[in-house]
Amino acid sequence: MSSYDFYVELGGESKKDLNALLNEVEALVNGNHRSCSIPDIATRIRLLAGVAVNASIALENERDQEKVKNYTVSGDRKAGGGYKSLVHRKNNPEESPYAKDLIQTNFEVMQGLGLFSDVRDLYSLPPGSWFLQFTFALAKPWMSKDDDPFYVAESVNPVRKDKVFKVPMMSAASWKGLLRWTAMHIRLAQKKDSLKPEQFARERFVQTLLFGDEKGEEPGQTKDFAAYLDGLKPEARAEYEHLLRNYYHVKSDEPLPHHSGRLTFYPTFFNLIDVEVINPHSRKTKAGTHPIYLECVPAGATGTFSLLYVPFDLIGQKEEDEIKQQALADLQLVAEGLQAMFLTYGFSAKRSSGYGTAKDEIEGKVKTRACEKPLTKLSQLAQEVKDVTF
Repeated sequence: MSSYDFYVELGGESKKDLNALLNEVEALVNGNHRSCSIPDIATRIRLLAGVAVNASIALENERDQEKVKNYTVSGDRKAGGGYKSLVHRKNNPEESPYAKDLIQTNFEVMQGLGLFSDVRDLYSLPPGSWFLQFTFALAKPWMSKDDDPFYVAESVNPVRKDKVFKVPMMSAASWKGLLRWTAMHIRLAQKKDSLKPEQFARERFVQTLLFGDEKGEEPGQTKDFAAYLDGLKPEARAEYEHLLRNYYHVKSDEPLPHHSGRLTFYPTFFNLIDVEVINPHSRKTKAGTHPIYLECVPAGATGTFSLLYVPFDLIGQKEEDEIKQQALADLQLVAEGLQAMFLTYGFSAKRSSGYGTAKDEIEGKVKTRACEKPLTKLSQLAQEVKDVTF
């Protein structure tokens, strides 16, 4: 009777011979494993991890074990092969099997499912709502560690991927956290000395309405992000808390409210994958020790950023003209943050080293009930949204 678990079904007895294990790696890279055809690239990579583990169990010689592990990752030094041959093509990442056979194919499926669609009917949302979307190209590679615990070898750091389609992705939560940090940095941290306590508190309050309550805001104490903002301008804390309590009608002896922000973020899916190699060198011998493979989305890859703004908390609280004025002010704030995040600070792991920035040219739009305005340059984003009508 066949098992319903794919990996159990393809388990079987481990090979006990070095050459047999090397041949098993080569066959698996080419899409065959124990008399089964494996067309899915992501499945081949997962099964390669099993071959590397089997080598540790079946082979007594540690050098042979290491040889199989290295062959699983990078194949033969001259002929290539292994995991690396599935995700990398020198100077031509769009031709790698992973990009060509998996990402492109799954993009078509995702398109058919409507996962890349925009918000078509803003009239079904409250007045002042807007939708911003643009496609960008990476100027520097993008990195983000996945949470997959079982992947090829310890020397390979997998990039984050969608759990179903195995396409490299930036999650909605990551976008929210990075844009919030950027807005805080350029509008609060950099200006803390020039802002009066009331101005600092007001700006912090506006950002809280956009992004939701701050991480670390707990009854009687603050930590993490909230504590950091308290430390930037301690004298502004009381006014900020007063604004928040007054807005949500919370008494002074009650905890501050937990609330959602007006911004809804969407995940971004990238169209390419690649690997970067770090080879630490011994201080004594000056020779390379053990290469570390960092999966990434390479420069030139494209993705689409999408963001929906819904001022649900203003329904019935203000006149429609006031809501529209607030929506435009919030759009301007978001545009300034996006400019800085995409072009200056980055949105990737290792962003302090320059990873995860975008090229200036984009193709996109901002939509309201009254208009749809094209977006063409990140460096001009704040200017391009300045005259949006609602």
